[in-house]
Amino acid sequence: MKQNFERQIMYRLILFMLIVTSCSDNKAEGYEPQTPFGKDIATTSIVSEMFWDRIFELRDGVTVTETYFKTGVDFQHIFVAEVDLTKVTFTPGTKDDLNVPATGAESDAILPYHAYAAEKNGKKVWLGVNGDFYTGTYEVMGIFFKDGVCINDKPVEGHEAVVYQLKNGESYVGLAEEALAYGDQLLHAVGGYGTLVDDGKINIEYGNIGDIATDTHPRTSIGISKDRKTLYLFVVDGRMKDSYYSKGLTLEQLAILMEAVGCYNAINLDGGGSTTLIVRKESEDGGLKFPILNTPTDDNGPREVTNSILIIEKQ
Repeated sequence: MKQNFERQIMYRLILFMLIVTSCSDNKAEGYEPQTPFGKDIATTSIVSEMFWDRIFELRDGVTVTETYFKTGVDFQHIFVAEVDLTKVTFTPGTKDDLNVPATGAESDAILPYHAYAAEKNGKKVWLGVNGDFYTGTYEVMGIFFKDGVCINDKPVEGHEAVVYQLKNGESYVGLAEEALAYGDQLLHAVGGYGTLVDDGKINIEYGNIGDIATDTHPRTSIGISKDRKTLYLFVVDGRMKDSYYSKGLTLEQLAILMEAVGCYNAINLDGGGSTTLIVRKESEDGGLKFPILNTPTDDNGPREVTNSILIIEKQ
């Protein structure tokens, strides 16, 4: 934990020096995005300045783009994972990779443990993000199906948003009632809180969500293309001191960026201190790790979560 903390501090210092240097020699003002997503994001109404962007491939069909830019006067640091569902798939993750309801604090774990548990059960995990909001007793607030087993089919009011997959392999992003209508054909479902993009249209009405929508926060979200062959997972850093590193986004800002990169439907997942992104990293000696790419906000390290979304090899 200490090494991870030191690594994050060093990472922030390096980023800060890059910003200071780029601003002092005036290079940032004329920066041209180098990646497809960077170019898409730079053209939106909310981005005032781009600093840098880069892309790396985990495997054929799974890429992660990292970008650093400004919205107004606020710095923003985000990751966008693009997942080709014709080559890989997704599964809900849990602490033990079991399809049972949470029973208390012992049911939660930090995201890398979700990935290790899935690997132990024969799945090959490429990346993962945190999943649904959960209650004070660690129960998820949206619907939750894993491997065809219903863990929760009664969402808390307002938590009807969901990403789900049928047993025939088709994936969707929509509402709980749509998913539940498939009955025993429903394979996986992970809930969220708030629709960001609805059939290609940016949602600007968030009902009773209140400050969760209009304040800037770290964010995790998921979207799907119109042909439902591509998933997009967004991870937004935020709440950093003095905002020089990353301020975080409102839900409307997040929706604008998601629509820009190709999301036809998209929903908001749990954010704040829960926001986490992990990727697969194999060492030359065969060791396997799942390092956290973003910077979680809790002082004591990454937060334990009830469920997650893992990108895995098709089985």
